[in-house]
Amino acid sequence: MRNVVGQIASKEDFYYRKKEIGTIMRNLDAKANIQIAAPRRVGKSSILYYLKDNPSKGYINLYIEVESSRSKNDYYRKIFREILKSDVISSTKKIAEQFKSNKNGFLGRLKGIKLAGLGFDFTEPEAIDYEEELTNLLLGIDLGEDKLILMIDEFPEVMLNIVEDCNGDIVEAKKFLQSNRELRNNPKLHGRIQFIYTGSNSLNLTAANLESTSLINDLTAISVNPLSADEAKDLILEILKTYKYTISQEQLDYMVSLVEWNIPFYFQLLIQEIINQIEPEDIITNKIIDESFFKIMDQRNDHHFEHYVRRLKRVFNEKELRFVKIFLNQLAQNEKISKGDAQNMSHGILTESETKKVLEALRYDGYVINQSETGNLEYKFNSPILKQWWYNHEC
Repeated sequence: MRNVVGQIASKEDFYYRKKEIGTIMRNLDAKANIQIAAPRRVGKSSILYYLKDNPSKGYINLYIEVESSRSKNDYYRKIFREILKSDVISSTKKIAEQFKSNKNGFLGRLKGIKLAGLGFDFTEPEAIDYEEELTNLLLGIDLGEDKLILMIDEFPEVMLNIVEDCNGDIVEAKKFLQSNRELRNNPKLHGRIQFIYTGSNSLNLTAANLESTSLINDLTAISVNPLSADEAKDLILEILKTYKYTISQEQLDYMVSLVEWNIPFYFQLLIQEIINQIEPEDIITNKIIDESFFKIMDQRNDHHFEHYVRRLKRVFNEKELRFVKIFLNQLAQNEKISKGDAQNMSHGILTESETKKVLEALRYDGYVINQSETGNLEYKFNSPILKQWWYNHEC
């Protein structure tokens, strides 16, 4: 298992998430449409890649990344073309032969493609409504006994792009969300076509900001939790073994306690700095681990963390962002902040209910965690790694 930092881990580099994958498959078997609801950096996209590479019998799992789409039509065109370009769809299901037979009325309505040998050429002879085009493709395609699972990554980002291009107006983004609901609930597609949505931004929060949570309430939400302590240790050992490093149980326990929030990304960053510091024959000591921890904050690693700042500006309005900066800057300088103190910080900026919504969004998106050891709700950064980077760069 190689140390894949900040990228999608696939094939032999993927740490198997038995619980999450089992939950996804049970819900797909129940014909559910799914949103993977989890904070950033926990490995959502890597799970989708695993499903793509390891489809269960009777499933065709197609991964589609849509972050660059900036309109409803762009989004549907992307999905339409990715389906037809997929080797699994075009070869094993002989889609080209279905077109040639010209027996299917839905496929005959498609305007954006033409047959070219055993495959397709994409054409746009006129303005094409790709929502209609994709619907006709999905209605007409013959999958035999198989189900097609469309795994849509960065789905919330499309809504944010649409709002941005409409100068903050949410009308078109709401229409986009509505059209997706109508497509996945088309009774003629039920049991044949299913969707999994995820992304680095929260779908729940994005829909709430569009005043449209009712448009995603048909989705089954599946969480991806941090690794257990044993899983985290196993991940560390597997990666170190690849590079012929060894670590004692004492130092292994220390690494896990230092990171606190057990997501693969943080351990991969720490391992990267350890490997950069010492040779395989050297001993990994607490001192080496501590030095590696602080090297994570070097400027050369800023690209791994700057999105934590950028996404705040996209998701929160001016008043919310003002409070968020005050709150996170204070939290970076303290171990914890109580719920009451957080509410006091927002006084004159946000209402109590608005503050609660923002704090919940920060928790959901992997900035902070809740603790209530004393019976009173308190907030802290999810990991000393993010806390230290925020203190160094934003305070």
